[in-house]
Amino acid sequence: MKRLARCALFGFSVVLLTARVVGVPATLPNHSAGTLKRMLVIAPNAFHPALKEFIAHKQTLLPTALCSLETILKNTSGADDPETLKRFLYSEWHDRELGYVLLVGDVDVLPVRFMVLDRVTPAAFDYAFYPSDLYYADLAKPDGAFADWNARQEGFHAAYFGEVRGEKNKTDPINYDEVDYQPEVAVGRWPVSTPDEARLVADKTTAYEQSLLAKSGNPQPRAGFIATGGWVDSRQLLDDLAGKLGGAWQLEKRFYSDAARPSATPPDHQQVRQLLNAGLSFVVHTGHGAPNGWDQCFSVGDLDRLTNGAQLPVIISAGCSTAYFSPLPPYEPFMDVNGKEHAGSDHGELFTAPPPPPSPYQRGRFNPTGLGEQLLKHSRNGSVAYIGCNTGSQPCGLTLVEGFVTALAEAKEPRLGDCWNRAIRYYYAKEHLATLTPTADWYPPSIFFQGMKFMVFGDPSLRLPANRK
Repeated sequence: MKRLARCALFGFSVVLLTARVVGVPATLPNHSAGTLKRMLVIAPNAFHPALKEFIAHKQTLLPTALCSLETILKNTSGADDPETLKRFLYSEWHDRELGYVLLVGDVDVLPVRFMVLDRVTPAAFDYAFYPSDLYYADLAKPDGAFADWNARQEGFHAAYFGEVRGEKNKTDPINYDEVDYQPEVAVGRWPVSTPDEARLVADKTTAYEQSLLAKSGNPQPRAGFIATGGWVDSRQLLDDLAGKLGGAWQLEKRFYSDAARPSATPPDHQQVRQLLNAGLSFVVHTGHGAPNGWDQCFSVGDLDRLTNGAQLPVIISAGCSTAYFSPLPPYEPFMDVNGKEHAGSDHGELFTAPPPPPSPYQRGRFNPTGLGEQLLKHSRNGSVAYIGCNTGSQPCGLTLVEGFVTALAEAKEPRLGDCWNRAIRYYYAKEHLATLTPTADWYPPSIFFQGMKFMVFGDPSLRLPANRK
């Protein structure tokens, strides 16, 4: 049985045949080595006019198609909207050399998959939900079959995807839903809610990439490494990562000061604004964070004082919650899949049974915002991409930063999504995710789902400065 999905490719409207893959075993795709992989841009119909110039720009660089979210959801089968979209992407990857996927839409307009953790919080019946776009990147199991992130389907588990256990339930495997974790495609999201926001981010991305390509081989890109206080001392790690970029980059460091390592220029709001306004191509932040900023040195309140639109950076942060863009049910207020509004356990609601899953769309007062999202869409200044955690980040998150910078330093033609996918694979191997087992501590499951809760806000096919030494 075939399903039809309509996308705009190279200025024309073309029909893509996508197999209905429910229950059909798959073989690994025969992707030829060296082929320039395609990008799909998935957006609600209302956003398409705002993306016209961006699509034209991308089509000069790699095969790019603009797809209607509404058409995909109408003509593809799936358990719910996130699975329907994922099955469409799986078919495109399996048959048609798909490499990059840009999801244009915040949680109010484009579906989000929430993974599940058995976090010990009695008022929440010991469950927590976190948004995860890794769900859309990890399309296949090791044998090539569709990865539904839903191996356990008895009772309420049928509606819980990407379950991670081990905080409360010590006898179950940590990887309860048998998540493969290995990304087949590079996925990024623009967390925009209106066509005007989509046009703004599209214009920033186009201008950034055109400027980068025009300067090919010219002045050294500048990188900023910012360390605020955190659970661990990350300063030596940032020294090592800066060393990986070496002489190909101009390096700026702003590290917190203490008796072990005094600094004359610790990061504060003025220091970080000056760095950004002077023009940085890449920024790494480590240390404490919150939804609205980096600890004591940068926040959403600084955005109106940025003037760096001519040189926008790619930013990656290991701090807590700086890529917050969606509610964290059942703690925070949310809408469940049945359309019922919840106050959340942080506001007095008591769950006496497994909480209903959140709706993949969270609108109005259920759609919060944070620093990473606003860096993209607040104005023409800010950043062109932001990678960070949508909830609490643990020290192992530094491994993701290490993997990303290593990939950036080593790639001949680095792209945002390729560097992030390599970071995920690096993290999977270095943190031994395949062999993690529960202990008396809460930390092993947190290690496992760390990469699931980091967001990539940006075009995954975005070209980055090459590390030419």
